[in-house]
Amino acid sequence: MVKFRYSMQSVLDIKYRLEDQAKGVYAAAKLRYEEEVEKKERLEEQKRRYEDALQKLMLNRLDFREIQFTKTGIEAIEDAIKKQKRAVAIAKHEMDAASERLRELMVERKTHEKLKEKALEEYQKESLDVERKETDEIVSYRFNNPK
Repeated sequence: MVKFRYSMQSVLDIKYRLEDQAKGVYAAAKLRYEEEVEKKERLEEQKRRYEDALQKLMLNRLDFREIQFTKTGIEAIEDAIKKQKRAVAIAKHEMDAASERLRELMVERKTHEKLKEKALEEYQKESLDVERKETDEIVSYRFNNPK
């Protein structure tokens, strides 16, 4: 009896490898996105600290130089936050693109797996038909040629 061999196994193997690579790309994109979000949160926290310091400076003895320095710091952090928001948006876009590519590759792989399953079922059906035919031939031979 001939062993089952899926004719497109090499394509399925390539689909597995491409999916594994896409998983790595997605993981890297997700990690980058999370890092960018964390940077933005740290900047926002730093801005809150500057704002608190400014509020305390305004309540205490007025030191205009220190107040101006703090306001300048707040403006600089606001600019950094804007840049970081853009970086977060870019990282999110890259993560979404990697996720979509991974999803597409998973669909392709699953399609090929279904084709392989159908080919195996067809092979098993054909093998069963051949086996039944051989059994029928043996039975009919023995019936027609008794000893």
